[in-house]
This record gives sequence, structure tokens and C-alpha cells, in this order.
Amino acid sequence: MLDFKPVTLADRDWMYPIIYSENIRNADFSFTNIYAWGESYLAKQTMVDGCLVIYTNEGSESFYSFPVGAESDAKLANVIEKLIAHCEELGEKFIMHAIPAAKTETIERLFPGKFEISPIRDLFDYVYSADKLASLAGKKLHSKRNFVNRFTAEHDWKLVPMTAESSSLWADLTGEWIAEHNESSYDSAFDEARAMRNAMSHFDELKLDGAYLYIGDRPCAFTVGERICRDTYIVHFEKADASITGAYPMINREFVRMIKEKYPEIEYINREDDMGLENLRKAKQSYYPDFMEEKYTAVIV
Repeated sequence: MLDFKPVTLADRDWMYPIIYSENIRNADFSFTNIYAWGESYLAKQTMVDGCLVIYTNEGSESFYSFPVGAESDAKLANVIEKLIAHCEELGEKFIMHAIPAAKTETIERLFPGKFEISPIRDLFDYVYSADKLASLAGKKLHSKRNFVNRFTAEHDWKLVPMTAESSSLWADLTGEWIAEHNESSYDSAFDEARAMRNAMSHFDELKLDGAYLYIGDRPCAFTVGERICRDTYIVHFEKADASITGAYPMINREFVRMIKEKYPEIEYINREDDMGLENLRKAKQSYYPDFMEEKYTAVIV
């Protein structure tokens, strides 16, 4: 039986290099996401023949991530076979998730007819050109530019980089956001707030970037992210005072500009999935993603 252990902050030292070297844009493999949401999804990790595998649990089902770090198809097949044997020993159904689109054909070739592989649309990440988000150029983003122009015309504003010392200010901006959720969505809002707390409490250790958007001497928005691979930056959290017109597009644009200055080689911004929430999907689609980072799940037939 494989030995899965709870994900701890110390695991970043060995997990992040494996993920980074694979150049994975998939937000499910971000160490910050794995660690910060770990309480909600009972995240655990293990190494199988040199490959990283993440275990998560949701309700009555357990999930095993696509193995990261296999240098050959033969090794990948061997690791998956060991995961299947692990589940059989536990009496569990083997479900492999977070499979990159490019790897689905490999799995079908290595295990012909063994798996039913399905896309999970609600978990597709929205990925945008960094240049586009920084400029908001083009006809499609005309309305975003208008909101930003209105914000800059009406307010004395500034963008202030977040530090470990100032990271606790996020809590003041999330209280009303949580209160706005109805009973059906309160649990997911609470889970996100807990994930934010876990991440912000270890801002430096997780090597995060963040920023506050100030109006005068009061922050009205914040955002936090990290570099996930060579050419892609991932935005984990973004919250703003929704009563202030333009606050959201403003923090979005200004943070991307800050990130492009810090990491000139970044080409793409991953703004993660929409969790199947209609309002969030509409908001992410309104920026016209350059592509979706697709994710698939494989279940033994």
C-alpha cells in the first residue's frame, strides 16, 4: 500500500521544482492551491517511483492526481498501475483527475479500453495573454477600459505591493463578501476564506506576490498569485469592494502590469476555473480567454 501523507508547508521545497519543471499551467498542480485548500479537500501527497501524486477527497469519493514527473510512458504506466493496486487494496474506486488534455491520448494508448476519460468543464482554467490583460486593448475589451477610465477619473488611487506584514489586511475586505453569500453557497465561500487565510499566513514561505488597490488611505481591492511555470502566472485570489465601479478591472489590470515588470518572461495569466458558478463564468468569459486549460478525469470502466 502506498504511503500518502498530509501536505505540509515544508513539502513545497521538493514539490514545487517537480511541478515547475513539467511546465504545467493547470491550477490544480499549484503548490499554493494544494496546501491552502488542503483542509477542505484532505490533501495528501506521496512519491511513486519518483512521480508526485496528490490525493484529495470530496464527500464519498477519493481522487488521485495525474502523476507528475514521469520521464517515460513506461514509468507513467507503472505508476498508474500501482495507484490502481493501492485502491483495490483499500476497496476504493480509482479515479484519476486533473489530467492535462495532452495526456489523455497517452493514457488511452497505454491502457486501451480500461478508462472512461471525460472533460470536467467546471474545472477548466481560464488562461489569458498577459499583454492583453495589461493593456485591455481591442474592441472586445472596450467596456473594461471604460470601467478603468471611470475609476481613474473618480478616485485618487495607488497600487501597493503586498508584503507578509500587510497580508492580514485581506480579512477586512472579505467579511462583506462572505456575508453576501446565501445559504447554498456559504460553505464554498467559507472554504475559500479558509484557503486565503492559509495562504496569507505563509505569504513569504509560499513565495507569493500580491497587491492592494488603495483609494486614498483605504484599500478597496486585493489580489494574490504566484508563478506556476516558465511562461504562466496564476492568480489565486482577487476580491474588491463591488460597490466601487471599476475596482475589479482596475486591480486586475494593475496587478498584471506589476507581474509583467517583475517577470518579463511571463506570457500567460491563469485566472483559474469558475467552479460551475454562472456569475463567475460570465465574469471570466468577459475577458475573452486566449484558451482554456482543460482538465479530464479517468474512471476504470
